[in-house]
Amino acid sequence: MLRAKRQPSGPLAKRSAEPPTRFPAYLALADSLEVQIRANVFRPGDRLPSVRSLCEDHRLSMETILHTFRVLEDRGLLEARARSGFYIKFRDQSPEPLPQLLRLEASPVEISKLRYQAFSMGNAKDVVPLGTAVPAPEILPAIKLARMISAIARSSASEIVGYTEPAGHPKLRRQLARRASDWGCLMKPEDFIVTNGAAEALSLALRTVCPSNSAVLVESPTYYGILEMIENLGLGVVELPTDPRTGVSPEDIEHAVQSIPRIGACLLVTNYSNPLGCTLSVEKKKRLVSILAKYQVPLIEDDIYGDLCPPGDRRPVAAKAFDAEGLVLLCSSISKTLAPGLRVGWIAPGRFRDQILQLKTNQTLACPTITQLAIAEFLEHGSYDAHLRKIRTFFVDQLQRFSNAVSSYFPSEIRVSRPQGGFVLWIEFAGRLDTTELAARAMNQHRIAIAPGCIFSANGKNYRNCLRLSCGYPWSARMESAIQTLGQLAKRG
Repeated sequence: MLRAKRQPSGPLAKRSAEPPTRFPAYLALADSLEVQIRANVFRPGDRLPSVRSLCEDHRLSMETILHTFRVLEDRGLLEARARSGFYIKFRDQSPEPLPQLLRLEASPVEISKLRYQAFSMGNAKDVVPLGTAVPAPEILPAIKLARMISAIARSSASEIVGYTEPAGHPKLRRQLARRASDWGCLMKPEDFIVTNGAAEALSLALRTVCPSNSAVLVESPTYYGILEMIENLGLGVVELPTDPRTGVSPEDIEHAVQSIPRIGACLLVTNYSNPLGCTLSVEKKKRLVSILAKYQVPLIEDDIYGDLCPPGDRRPVAAKAFDAEGLVLLCSSISKTLAPGLRVGWIAPGRFRDQILQLKTNQTLACPTITQLAIAEFLEHGSYDAHLRKIRTFFVDQLQRFSNAVSSYFPSEIRVSRPQGGFVLWIEFAGRLDTTELAARAMNQHRIAIAPGCIFSANGKNYRNCLRLSCGYPWSARMESAIQTLGQLAKRG
């Protein structure tokens, strides 16, 4: 006779009642967070709660939380940022713009009125500021600078009401010489001349080195302010094809110098160019300086974006670092990093120092003393380096947020630049979309300012299907709505 099998009792019975395998806590949490990420509870660029807070909320160990983050990183949903935390990773971007084929020939500059309108209207207070490449006031150390200026006004009243040296206040030039090592340069205070922003520095350089009826080699597309200066001086332009990732070709520059008569200068933004955001490699910079020295053509180097490298990256060197003959005129300012309204810039003009200084003295005599002293103090006491660390992280996040929104809301066949630094995006549309008309509709109907691509070309005919977006103002619902509106306008054609 078969007897019924006895059921186990005691601890063994409790063990057999439980599921044979328990789902690991780190995987359960990873799956839960993935659901929230894909539902946009956490959006690209958002910072996840800290490890400590997640430990407390879920009653899990720090090791378990870190294991969760590693799983999400492997799934392509999360990225770690040094000394900052864990962030939702941005999705795949649109393809990059393609270099445009350009004829190497001198041509006049023709559309300054449109450039003026883009700048003046883009700075109106009631406009969504996506057109002008300036940092938002709220990310700049305005209060700290104001306190410094106030303190200097009280302590050095007799000095600030008088003229300083035409070359600039010695304190500021000393600080610039100290910072030059970050650019790969060994300089002395007397190597610098302080200017009213980088615009005056570039203008002085062009007026000094370019004979009348000569032409200037520039990137294409290039910053419209540079083109306008060249136009105002009655000079011609030779536009160089520019790769969105690697920049201009030194071989193209040599070919242009050999084949086009009366090249007065080459003017390039060597680090994080505007509007493409590309940087010339060290090898290209060396080759560029060597070629131009061979033909005795001055290089006017605009390094205004050089300090805006990604956080953790080493600041790229300037082409000036390889200048053995004094033919490189290095221009820059604090307008993109610290305080555009203070109008503090400089030029390291090499062998052209005496001519530049005489022209500067005849033109504006000297720059305001109080602003020079304030910037010198800011540089001297380490505040600038701390500020740079902050805004470098900010701009990287901004570029990712804006690029992600453009990819989401704009037509699917667009191409979007992937800047290596700075804070502007270059967008290329397929088909016949005219961004000049798009910019007019965006401004007139929605008070959104953008920079149409045609103003980044000398003749106003190239890049009519492109536009530049500035990412200098913090991402917000207003910014997202503006990008969405631009996408809708673009889709209508």
